[in-house]
Amino acid sequence: MSTKTYVTDSGFVVLQGTTYWTDLFVRHFLFQEEQSIDCDDLLFFVRKRHVKGSSRYLPKYETDVEVFRKDSKKLPIGDPEIDWEETVYLNLIVHQFDYTLTR
Repeated sequence: MSTKTYVTDSGFVVLQGTTYWTDLFVRHFLFQEEQSIDCDDLLFFVRKRHVKGSSRYLPKYETDVEVFRKDSKKLPIGDPEIDWEETVYLNLIVHQFDYTLTR
């Protein structure tokens, strides 16, 4: 599998074509065996859509955060628009907080 590297305007390096972060996310957040590690059933996904008309060499992205329950049948596993590295980091951070969702 080939890997493409892009540098964003903010200086972050975007790697495409690797499954490392997806595999890490699935192992840690979906298939963890100990429920005591994290009882939270919400998963957060960082979706980055390429902005049409932006430079090929300095692409711009529109970023959204999507939230799903762990048992959702609509989890975007394998979705190429998901930034898996940022998704792993976001879940590591958010799952450290105690919070309550309200309507």
